[in-house]
Amino acid sequence: MKAGRQKIFAFIFSAILSFSIFVIGIPSQRAFADGLTTETFSASLGNRQAELLVKVNPPILTDASREDAYMLFRLYDANNNQTIKYTSFIITVEKGVGKNAEEIFTDVFHTESGLLQLRVQPSEGEVQFFGTREQFLDAWVADPGGTVNVRGPIFLEGGIYHLRIDILGIDSIRNLFPPDKIPRFDSWLSVGDIFSENVVYQGQPYNMTIISYYDRVKDFNFESQKQQFTWAMPFDWNASRIQSTNIFVHEEVKIPKSFAGIGDAPSFAATVNGNPISGRMLAVDPFSSEKDLTLHYLVNKNDIISLAGKVPEGTSEMTFTLAPGTGDNVQTTGEMLTDSGNVNVLVEWTPSQLSAGIDSTLTLAFSDGFSGQRITDDVGYNLRIFDLNDTEVYTRLDLVAKGGSDTQEIEFPRDENYHMQVEITGIMRDGQTLDQTRNGIARGTVVVPEFPINAMLAMAGVVALVLATQRLARKMPGFQ
Repeated sequence: MKAGRQKIFAFIFSAILSFSIFVIGIPSQRAFADGLTTETFSASLGNRQAELLVKVNPPILTDASREDAYMLFRLYDANNNQTIKYTSFIITVEKGVGKNAEEIFTDVFHTESGLLQLRVQPSEGEVQFFGTREQFLDAWVADPGGTVNVRGPIFLEGGIYHLRIDILGIDSIRNLFPPDKIPRFDSWLSVGDIFSENVVYQGQPYNMTIISYYDRVKDFNFESQKQQFTWAMPFDWNASRIQSTNIFVHEEVKIPKSFAGIGDAPSFAATVNGNPISGRMLAVDPFSSEKDLTLHYLVNKNDIISLAGKVPEGTSEMTFTLAPGTGDNVQTTGEMLTDSGNVNVLVEWTPSQLSAGIDSTLTLAFSDGFSGQRITDDVGYNLRIFDLNDTEVYTRLDLVAKGGSDTQEIEFPRDENYHMQVEITGIMRDGQTLDQTRNGIARGTVVVPEFPINAMLAMAGVVALVLATQRLARKMPGFQ
């Protein structure tokens, strides 16, 4: 335990011994998250099942902008979504992971409303808090809106920030948990790092941008002969850490469409630590920007567990490559992951042989992006489909997937490739307010027409049969 936390806990434990306080006995618990900007943890508080929401906003902060940022902490009853009032926290913020982690601050906070928001003004120098302290815990007291203002070297640069959160007590500032029963949570939340560099190809300069939502980009390189980009970022491949962590890696790559042969490529080959990725792990978006082609690497916990078994021991980086595809046909996307990593969208078309000018049925099924379990609550979403000219040919807003699934009837105007976006707007549980912590956009491709795999195999069989029959006929007497 760092010196700052030792001092705070010593003060609090002496307070517990100095007063006759009613405490709630609960089992000790820890939870982890990694590479996210929003995370929710479960906590058993006596006879209450609670959840703790931790959120950093905005997700993209740079040295240049230094805009105000917010760390939100909300403890609430999972059964009715009611915020638990008079909550006291010890919060530690560190930059980095493991031995290289550097503590920025540790302090105590109390909020009567139950909602705590640290409004951060990133700046060089010592950490400063602005507000009042109460006398019992010497905690910083949130204003009626739940906010405490802080200035210091927090979120000055992109990368992983470690938030260590202890819930000291609830319902009253004097209603504290026993020291060995304090719920404790570790959350490694990401602040996006924007990396830009000009590359030269065939005598022309092109600006390449990578937004890493996990850690800082390093070792960027472009091999013009291979038309291949490579880069890396720090990453801890320890298998036990990955197993115990909700983890998600999102890399957003922007390539100018004027980058002939790359920015206008119909398909791409991508790898993570030498392992090819495709499908939901690589989303190609040529439509959200007029000037840039955008690609998203979306690598979730199960993907990382699979990759960890193939990564040599002692590896301390996650490496990426990207290059135009080698002629593989673009295919209709069957599975899409949101850019937040929270929701996976399974896509099915009926009939499977899509054609322009006829009604096609789109079936969407939503599942948790980390556990893979089907979402059985109602899911709010918007659906948009764009043609090659970036024109919306189908738009439906404020849709609801009852019980986590829905269907839509769609008629495609022409035979071409389309871009589909499914935007999650909230998840609804009976009797609770709208849950927007898992919002995000899932992207995919729809090819019209596209021969299904079985149809292509069947056609190949027919062609082979015709050729064999022709060869046999040539050998027969009287063949002209």
